[in-house]
Amino acid sequence: MIRNIIAGAVMAWACAGVASADVTVAPAGAFSASGKLAMKKGAIPVSCHTTFNGQVSEQGAIRVTEVIFGGMNPLCKSIKALALPWQGQVDHPGRLTVDDMQVKVRVPLLGGVCGPEPVSLVWGNTDGSATFDAVTLGPDCAMDGTMVTSPQVDIRAAGRSAETVRHPGASQDAS
Repeated sequence: MIRNIIAGAVMAWACAGVASADVTVAPAGAFSASGKLAMKKGAIPVSCHTTFNGQVSEQGAIRVTEVIFGGMNPLCKSIKALALPWQGQVDHPGRLTVDDMQVKVRVPLLGGVCGPEPVSLVWGNTDGSATFDAVTLGPDCAMDGTMVTSPQVDIRAAGRSAETVRHPGASQDAS
């Protein structure tokens, strides 16, 4: 019985450790992140309006449940996210990782699957954005672009409120 209790505690600790960074994310819950994503498969570049939908926990665990590639270029309709949901986490307040990103480009002769593999994104708290900065996804895909979250997500080191970080010299006492 004690072995079962210890095993249960270890499992609970392991599950809680998915987002291991000491961060606070607000608001936690559903998010949408949209923007222009320039994607290149082999030698074929295409720029698409892209939306990532999912959830984020207060501790920084990320789950992407839907990805929509759209826009005026008809090639955007040929890109499809595979193996959803994608899991990820906030590594620290300036970086996050999607662990198992995978896409398929359905174009004759030059199409194919890229991923799955981890993709690191730069986080910007000023506008609640995640930036693909020359991100590669094997064997031959590359992505650049910035996705802005809605509602605007704020990521801070644990124990630091947005008020403290935004106004470090301001007095908290109004009287």
